[in-house]
Amino acid sequence: MKSAQAQWKSRVKQWCVLIGIPLFLLLVGLWQQTRARVDGDVAEQISAYKRVLNDLDAIQARDPYAFVFDRQGHRLSVNRARDRVSTALADIESGSMQHVTRSLESVLSMVTAACAVLALLCAGAGLFYQGRMARQAMRSREQLLETFLRGKRLLPVYMVVMVLLLFAAAVAAMLFEVMPILRQQDYSRSDMKLVVALVLFAGILVAYGVLALVDVVRAARRPLEVGAIEVMGQVASREQVPALWAFVGSVATRVGADMPDAIVVGLNEGFFVTEHPVRLSSGADVPKGRVLYLPLPYMAFLNAPEVSAVVGHELGHFLGEDTVYSRHFSPIYSASIRQIAAVGGDQRADDGLRAALTRPATLFGEMFLNSFHNAVRFWSRQRELAADTVGAEAAGAEAVATSLLRISALEPHVDEALASHWEQGGTVQGGVLAHVCKLVNERGMVDPSRHLQNRQAHPTDTHPELAERLDAIGMPVSPALVQRAMDPAGSRLLAELGLEQQDGTPAAEAGPSVDINATLQQELSAVAATQRQQKIAALAEIAQRAGAPVPVTERPLGTAAAFALVAVGLGLSGRMLVHRGMSDTQMMQGMALLAAALLCLWCAFAVWRRGRKPALVVHPQGLQLFNVPAMLPWDTVNDFNFQVFNGTFNVHLTLVPQAAPPALGVSRFRAWHGRRKNVLTIKLMGLSGKRAQQVAEALMDAWRACLARNELQRMGVDMPAEPQR
Repeated sequence: MKSAQAQWKSRVKQWCVLIGIPLFLLLVGLWQQTRARVDGDVAEQISAYKRVLNDLDAIQARDPYAFVFDRQGHRLSVNRARDRVSTALADIESGSMQHVTRSLESVLSMVTAACAVLALLCAGAGLFYQGRMARQAMRSREQLLETFLRGKRLLPVYMVVMVLLLFAAAVAAMLFEVMPILRQQDYSRSDMKLVVALVLFAGILVAYGVLALVDVVRAARRPLEVGAIEVMGQVASREQVPALWAFVGSVATRVGADMPDAIVVGLNEGFFVTEHPVRLSSGADVPKGRVLYLPLPYMAFLNAPEVSAVVGHELGHFLGEDTVYSRHFSPIYSASIRQIAAVGGDQRADDGLRAALTRPATLFGEMFLNSFHNAVRFWSRQRELAADTVGAEAAGAEAVATSLLRISALEPHVDEALASHWEQGGTVQGGVLAHVCKLVNERGMVDPSRHLQNRQAHPTDTHPELAERLDAIGMPVSPALVQRAMDPAGSRLLAELGLEQQDGTPAAEAGPSVDINATLQQELSAVAATQRQQKIAALAEIAQRAGAPVPVTERPLGTAAAFALVAVGLGLSGRMLVHRGMSDTQMMQGMALLAAALLCLWCAFAVWRRGRKPALVVHPQGLQLFNVPAMLPWDTVNDFNFQVFNGTFNVHLTLVPQAAPPALGVSRFRAWHGRRKNVLTIKLMGLSGKRAQQVAEALMDAWRACLARNELQRMGVDMPAEPQR
């Protein structure tokens, strides 16, 4: 219920953005139309100019040296005023700048409104067509692929049209505001700045529109790329493990499926099949075609019927051509994401203006992808259930059920063993398989009935919940199934299939295949050790960034000087009133001004004192705030945010939920703690001797260094002791 409500709230927000921005531009265009002057207004203005000219002639006749005031309150001679009015009248009568700008006002306001209306129509039509395609996609998987392809071809055109319409509306609205300024006879500095700013913004929008068009065209012309799936494992050839290929062949024969072109065995994935390109982490490419991946940690605890059921399920994806469908659908989906990102300018620096005006288009692209989510999920679930049926044909429904439950019961132990292996750099005694066996012996299997809503991990598809899969094959959870799933006994299937050396079998007699598990373990250990060393080196480098304490001092001289100047002004005014002493009221006013002057002087002194001592001291262990003895430890800080605004430098520290607010010892004007979000805000009046970037880097370096030291300590790495400072 909550999930449905959240989806509806998200959808309403999306609609508000998709419709709201074009609607806002439409309202701007309509408002500008009410301000645009028509031909009748021009005639009325000519008449008004003539009346003003007659009045000026009358004034000049009475006094040729008289002065008048213009609309801005500026004093000028009557002769100069008459020249201005005459020039303006001649200009408007000749149809030059006055006429052109007024004509353009009407056109620009209409362009703004028209483009906004077209953008609204595009949004509405796009939403309607989007819903129609989503309904068609639910009819069949072929319809899903066909409609998605059609939508992918139309999506870049739609987004470009939407962006160009919004950009055109915004440019026209900005140019409209330039027209009244161009009609003025004398431009002030502020007028010129406004004209330059509006024209500059309009030019930036035009450039952004062109860039968006170029980016989308480039993204659309890029060929569909099918990225290789990288896995850690080894290709098990027929020569190495003939027993494994014979086992898979028998399952394929029972279900009527073709054999895979390659079998890859590994330690750190689940069962899956794919026709995507596959590359091993060693850099070797797996032969192209149908690939079956088998994980040894799970196979070590499954018997032959259970593995047959799982392999039958995976081969069932070949029968239903699910892998072919995934191979075609995945690059198309990725290309659509690339086109949406191109409209938003993901590869370009953006000041937020482009993002605001392209948001409706990119949001529509996101909604386009989301509209197919239900269809993709529905057909994926259907194909998984159909593959379970194939698995039941291979080994029976009970074998399918027990294999699913045992995999679910083993998954936490396998994940923990792999995590420990990566953490310790491959030095876990006995390797991953031995570690899984140890965990099972010590803790037993995890009760799978607690994970019936889980989905099995898969590189490219979404599986249904476990309970739904069991119900679909007619094997709901029962005590007998749970008892079998929680049986801690392992299986000898790996040895029987030639994937693990049998106990007591000499290496010379075992053949080349018996060392596959050991080889996989060696490869995994080598990669884990390399990654661990790389991680330690990176963390050690970060940990060394925190050096000597860094004091951060405010620069309040500007504020102190302002208080001092105000104090001087108030003091002089108060002294004059007190010195005159003409009435008791003036005496009281003078005394009040003198008191205010003293208060301002005290404020100036207090602000000046703030710059004498560090407001913050960045230590390797924590942050000292306003000379409070107790430091705020870095491990209580969850995140940072910095703002530079009107000469102030604001630091926002998001504390971890368990952290208590630190003692500040200053007023809320300088620092405060928000309890609801557990955010500590520090406001500094400028920075003395340092730039904001330097202070931010010092804070971040000390914080990251502390986290790096903690992580190294957790990993068991000895760090040199910090010098006492």
